[in-house]
Amino acid sequence: FTRQTRHLMRPHDVNQAISRTLFLLKSQSLFQDIAIETDFDPGLPTVYSDIQQMNHMFMNIILNAAQAMSGRGRLTIRTAAAVESGCARIEISDTGPGIPADVLPHIFEPFFTTKDEGQGTGLGLSLVYGIVENHGGRIKAFSEPGHGAAFVIELPITPRADGGRSREQET
Repeated sequence: FTRQTRHLMRPHDVNQAISRTLFLLKSQSLFQDIAIETDFDPGLPTVYSDIQQMNHMFMNIILNAAQAMSGRGRLTIRTAAAVESGCARIEISDTGPGIPADVLPHIFEPFFTTKDEGQGTGLGLSLVYGIVENHGGRIKAFSEPGHGAAFVIELPITPRADGGRSREQET
């Protein structure tokens, strides 16, 4: 996990990255009784990212959601352009038991886990947080115990070729 690798940053379609991740996961037995709903913004601009890290991030969050639901429930994934912030917004939510209020502030800390010994390392969400931060984005988790959890990720949209400057800014 700690080995430094070269990041291959290019514009990527987030919807396609999520679809690929779902394709790999949904045939696993853990997902047999999980309804997966997607609502992808077809006009979502690309995100300048390392696609392997994006796939790793989505896989971690989606697997955590499926495990939290014990393989039964609904997983919803939405994407949208947050034009005001210049970001692509990804929301991944589940119908699991939710995250207790005293646990929620710690979920992105390395080695923090609520899973039984041998079931998790506490590195998954920490790595997700690091990937989002390395891509200049933000991630937040929301939960109401008994009503599932939601992760909202905002990643910067690929910069324009002119550096994002408008004519008014060039004077």
